Amino acid sequence: MEPPEPVFTNPSAYRAPGTPRQETLCSLFAEALGVDRVGLDDSFFDLGGQSLNGTRLINLVNREFGVELSIDEIFDFPTVAELDEHLGSARYRTSPRGTS
Repeated sequence: MEPPEPVFTNPSAYRAPGTPRQETLCSLFAEALGVDRVGLDDSFFDLGGQSLNGTRLINLVNREFGVELSIDEIFDFPTVAELDEHLGSARYRTSPRGTS
């Protein structure tokens, strides 16, 4: 009798972006990390993010949204959902260029 096949579960199933800002952030995370797809709950660090990727992500987000994120904010808000909420705070009331 063969042992049963292992069952792999993903602790955070893919959750698609629901707003234009979330779509943009998912794209920027994917670009900075060199991956095909990033969901709202995927952690920058769980996807292999390191300091060089973090600097790239910050530059992409700052340019796209006209903000001035720091590396500390990537550590504090490592998922798209968390960073989206942070960018929606009073400190960053902005939208991507060309998006309302």
